[in-house]
Amino acid sequence: MKFAIIPYIALGLVLSLVVGVEYNCEGQEMFPTYYGSPFVFKQKSLASSMEYFYSVSGLILNVMVWSAPLFFIEKAMQSLIQKVNRKKLISIPYKIIIGCMIAFTTLNIAIDSIMIGWGFNKGSNYWYWNIDKEAKDWGMDCEGEILIAGELTTTGTQ
Repeated sequence: MKFAIIPYIALGLVLSLVVGVEYNCEGQEMFPTYYGSPFVFKQKSLASSMEYFYSVSGLILNVMVWSAPLFFIEKAMQSLIQKVNRKKLISIPYKIIIGCMIAFTTLNIAIDSIMIGWGFNKGSNYWYWNIDKEAKDWGMDCEGEILIAGELTTTGTQ
């Protein structure tokens, strides 16, 4: 796998929330749901259930985090392919899996581009969010729940 493909596949894993955290905040005010993988990068709009706002810095950090294990998996697979006598036995299924992951990423980007919020002003698609400060300012208590393949599994606190 070429090294330009690794961040692209990592972006697909981040956007799909294959493994992620969903933060729900409780208190006197209405607060959006936040999503992280592991860093917060997406918030659900309070106005529409079909609109999300993205943190560019959160996306970049998450892509870097996911790229590291993908890089090591790539190195391990290349090493394994070189050591095996029947290279095609491993190489062909590996390339098929990579092709499926590229298609998966492209689909996730297409779906998320439809649901992206408008603009880049503060609170919208922006470089950073300080959820801890916002929650404290509004007297909210935020709890994170781990998502694996889109299903909640455990409860933790932010």
